[in-house]
Formats: sequence, structure tokens, C-alpha cells
Amino acid sequence: MIAPKSAAASPSTADILRSEEAYEQLKSDIVACVLRPGESLTEKQIGDRYQIRKATIRSALARLTQEGLIKSEPRRGYVIAPLSLRDVNEIFDVRSLIEPEVFRVAAANLTERGLDDIRLAAQKVLKPETLRSHVAFLAADRAFRLALAELSGNLRLARLLDQILDQSERVLHLGFKSRDFTQAIIGQQKELVLACEVAEVSAIAKLARSQCLSLKKQVLEALLAGSKLQDANLQSFA
Repeated sequence: MIAPKSAAASPSTADILRSEEAYEQLKSDIVACVLRPGESLTEKQIGDRYQIRKATIRSALARLTQEGLIKSEPRRGYVIAPLSLRDVNEIFDVRSLIEPEVFRVAAANLTERGLDDIRLAAQKVLKPETLRSHVAFLAADRAFRLALAELSGNLRLARLLDQILDQSERVLHLGFKSRDFTQAIIGQQKELVLACEVAEVSAIAKLARSQCLSLKKQVLEALLAGSKLQDANLQSFA
């Protein structure tokens, strides 16, 4: 008797690791604007740049497309999701809704150990090697916010914040071309840590929302103050 054909082989552990690594490499360069908004890429260009195979590339691109960081365009390959001033407004407006609620829930469930974790994450932001690089600084700020978000105990809320932080970090990298937000962001972190230390659960959401809207205002001012929007591959309002 002829044995039935087996189903397609499942991806090996090595394949999964390569796909995850490719995804993280591409995502990191998109968020840091190494791959600039609106930039076109083919699978071959990506493969040559990152030294990864086509199957691995496609798996990574599928995830990034789902997250809205890449767009697939017929006959053009892939395009790094463009950003407009309207996008900047919407990104920070969404963040100002999600981040306060995540932090409110986290503060309500805060333990002494959790507070130590937040303090440690804030200290890492201030390391000299971190402050020398906008990429390292924004990555550390993101880690601080996610450390606080994880204390909420709600993985879905934390994941939502993680996704919108991807979007806002891209915008901040563009804004850094015209203005340095380092001290403003460090000041926000200190305020958040203090609010957690004094257990101001009801006030932390209001504080986080105020911080988001203040940062949005500063970023928009920086982007509009730039010599030309196209220098940052940023589109005007659609």
C-alpha cells in the first residue's frame, strides 16, 4: 500500500529563529528610520542587505505588513509605510488613550518589587552610552514604558501599547532631526516614577495623557520647523 503524502514539513527551530531575527532587524531599522518612510524595497534588496533567504524575508514582511509598518504594492515590491502630519496627530492621539489606561492599571497593581523594576528601567535610560545615541535612548525609553505596562498584568493592553510605541518612536526619530527631546522625555519618566512611588493611581492616568499630548505638540512643532517636510520624507496633511 502506498503511504499517503505527508503534510508540508513544519518549519524547523532554525527557520523560526531566522525568521524572528529577520523580523527584528527590519522592524528595528524601520522604527529608527534607517529605512525611511516611503522608501521602496524589493525582496532581493532586502535579502542582499540583511543576508537572509527569500522564504525568511516573506515571513518577516508578512508580520510587518500586518503591523502597518510596511505596505505591499503591485510591481513595486514593498514600501516602508509613509508618514503624514495627519498620521503624527493620530498616532499620538491613540497613544494618549492607551498609555494612560495601561499605566493606571499598572499603578493599581504595583508592588515594591515592581516599583524597583521601574526605577531600574529609568536608570538604564540615563547611562552615558544610552544618552550618546538617539536610537539607544528611545529604545531605553520604550523599555521603561513597557516595564511599567507589564505590571498591569493585562498582556493585551501591554501589547497594544507596544504597537503604538512602534509608531510614535518612528515619529520621534524624525522629530529628533530638528529638536532634541531627550530632557523632556527624561522629565516625563521622573514624573511617572514619582507618581508610582506615592501611589497616585487616580492621577497617573491624567499625568500620562498630559505627557502624551505635550510631546505631540513638541514633535509637531519640531517637524514643522524643519526646513522642508520632504527632508524627513514626511508628507503634509492628506
